[in-house]
Amino acid sequence: MTTLYVLATPLSQQFDQLPQYQIEILKNISLFIGEEKKFIHRLLVFLNKRGSEYIQINEHSREDDYLFALDLIFEHEKAVIFSDVGVPAVADPGYRLIDLAHNKGVNIISLPGPSSITTALSVSGFYAEKFYFAGFPPKKEPQRKRFLKKIADKKETVVLMERPYTLEKILEELQFINRRISISFNLGLKDEITLRGKAKELLEKTKDFEKKPFVIVIEGQKNEKTFR
Repeated sequence: MTTLYVLATPLSQQFDQLPQYQIEILKNISLFIGEEKKFIHRLLVFLNKRGSEYIQINEHSREDDYLFALDLIFEHEKAVIFSDVGVPAVADPGYRLIDLAHNKGVNIISLPGPSSITTALSVSGFYAEKFYFAGFPPKKEPQRKRFLKKIADKKETVVLMERPYTLEKILEELQFINRRISISFNLGLKDEITLRGKAKELLEKTKDFEKKPFVIVIEGQKNEKTFR
């Protein structure tokens, strides 16, 4: 299955700080997608993969560049996207490529840093120049209903945490929000998976995912930037 890995670059920009399991995964990838050529080369030298194919995706990229990158991902079957520092796709142009990859059925897998919040955002493919972290909803009414109404009114992309055993309940409650939702299960584990759709669609898709830890991302207002 074609897979796009989403790598969180250490804030120190020192690749030897990456976990060993991530380094082993990166050594088996043949396409590297980064912001700047110099930084991409640094990663390739660290991995001893100087001859690997790479492509730049940054603030200067146009829609044709994203579509070309998507074609290369399918050609190579295993690719990684990363930023010069931190998490790609969070306040970063990489989100557009991840969104397109999701829509074409590419398997999106995180190579995360320590934060499940930014990791879930990075693999969602949703615009996240700004986002709102809502935390956990209250267990009791009417506080819970007010909480959900508040996040529905948000223009930003929203990150929502919830207890694993409440998956069906929260998806039923979110059906009144007519926006795309991303749910990432078991982030950082071998069976990690991210599913997207409206809440009603996700109720069907996630019937076998009860009791797995997850993070929900609700798409915010569309980016006004036009990809030319």
